[in-house]
Amino acid sequence: MIPINYHHLYYFWITAKAGRIGAASRELYLAQPTLSLQIKQLERTLDKRLLERSRKGVKLTPEGRIAFDYCERIFSQGAELVAALQPGQAVTPAILRLGVTGPVSSYVVLQILEHAYGINRQVRISILGGPFNNLREQLEKHRLDLVVSNTDFSSQMGVEFSGRLAGTIPICFVAIPKLKARVGRFPADLSGLPILLMAPENPVRKDVDLFLCRHKIRVSVEVEIEDSELIRFLALRGRGVAAMDALTARKDIKSRRLMRLHRKDVGIKQNVWFVCGRHPKPNPILRRIIQSLMEKFTIRV
Repeated sequence: MIPINYHHLYYFWITAKAGRIGAASRELYLAQPTLSLQIKQLERTLDKRLLERSRKGVKLTPEGRIAFDYCERIFSQGAELVAALQPGQAVTPAILRLGVTGPVSSYVVLQILEHAYGINRQVRISILGGPFNNLREQLEKHRLDLVVSNTDFSSQMGVEFSGRLAGTIPICFVAIPKLKARVGRFPADLSGLPILLMAPENPVRKDVDLFLCRHKIRVSVEVEIEDSELIRFLALRGRGVAAMDALTARKDIKSRRLMRLHRKDVGIKQNVWFVCGRHPKPNPILRRIIQSLMEKFTIRV
C-alpha cells in the first residue's frame, strides 16, 4: 500500500509555490473547495499541518517546508525521468534561482556567476531583483535558492534558513572632475554640495549619515534611492557627490570619469550576505554550487 496520495502531494506543492489557493486552483483546473479538501486530506494522512492559511494567502509551516523540499526533489526528478526517456532529449539542466537586492553591486553578481560556472558550465542561472521584503518572501516560498543582500535576515526566518557574510566592500565618496574641483578639503567642503545617497533604512546610509554628522556637514540630499547602478548613473551625469561602493565605482575611477574625494578610507563598509534554506536541493549540481557559495565564496574587491 502506498502510504500517501501523490496527487494530494502534487496539489500541495503547486499551492505552496503559487502562494494562494485561488491561483493554484486555476493552475490545476480544480475548484477551490476541492483543492482545499485534498490538501487537508494530505495533512490528516501525515498528521501534520503543512500550510497556514490567511487572507494574504498560504504560508508553509516548519513541517510544510520539509514536505515542500521533498516535493521539489520528487517532482523535479520525475520531470528529469520523463526527459531522460525521450529520444534525443537531454536531462533538465540545473537552474540556480538567485535573488539580488538593489544595493548589491552588479560586479558582485558577476563574481557569483563566474564562481557558479567554474563549478559547472551547464548550470542555468535565473536572477530576480527587487525589494528586500519581496525577495525574502520568494525565498521563504522556495521560489529562490539563494538571496544576495546587504543585511542578514536569516534569523527572522527560522532554523531552516542560514546566512553567511560573503565579504565587505569599502564605501567611497566620488564625483565628476568638475564637482571634485569644488572639494579642496574633505569632508568639510561637502557642505552645501548635492549628495546622492541610499535609502534611509539602508545600513550603509546610516553609517554615512553618522560620518557626515560627526564632521558637521550641512547635508543637501539630491536623491535617495536603493539602487547602486542608478546612483552611479546620476553621479556620472554630475547630479551630485555619490557615496557608493568601491566595486561599482572602480572602472569609472580608473577611467577618471569619476574621482575619489579622499585618499584614506573613510571607514564605512557595505556587507554582502548570502541567505538560503538549509534543506538539500534535489539536483546534485545545484547542491554543489550552493554549498560552495555558502562555504567558500569570497568577494574580490
